[in-house]
Amino acid sequence: MKQVCTNCHFLAKEHREQNTGRVLSSPMSDNERHKAKNSINEFVNEFYSLKCHMGVWDEGISPNKEGRIDRVNNEERMGLCFFYPFNQSMMFDAAMELQKREQEYRQVKRSNMYTRVGLWVSSGALLVNAIIGLIRLSKCA
Repeated sequence: MKQVCTNCHFLAKEHREQNTGRVLSSPMSDNERHKAKNSINEFVNEFYSLKCHMGVWDEGISPNKEGRIDRVNNEERMGLCFFYPFNQSMMFDAAMELQKREQEYRQVKRSNMYTRVGLWVSSGALLVNAIIGLIRLSKCA
C-alpha cells in the first residue's frame, strides 16, 4: 500500500465554528477518500480544511484548494509521518495506540536482528579461536 494521506487513517477534515471558534475535527469518510484517489477536485466541502490528525501538516484557516489533490494523493511521506492504514470503523485514539504498538514492534524487531548478527559474529570468533587453539596444541605435541 502506498503511504500517502488518502490511505492513512489520520487524514482529517476540520471546521471552525464562526461564533465560538471551536474546532471540530473528524476523519475523512470512505466516499471522500475514494473521490480524492480518483482526482475529483471537490472531494470535500469547501468549508473544511484538511489536516493530519497527528500534526504532521495542516492547511490552516485559509486552505489552498488547488493543491489539495497533490497534497493528499501524491506526496509520499515515507518515514516522515505517523502513517497507519485507514480503517473506516476505527476511532483516532485506537489508531494512534495501534500505530504506536506497530512502531515499537518494528524497533524491537530491528534490535533483535542486530543481536542475532552479534551472536553469529561472536560464535564465529569463538570457533576460529578454538581452531587456532587446536592448531597450537597439535604443534606442541
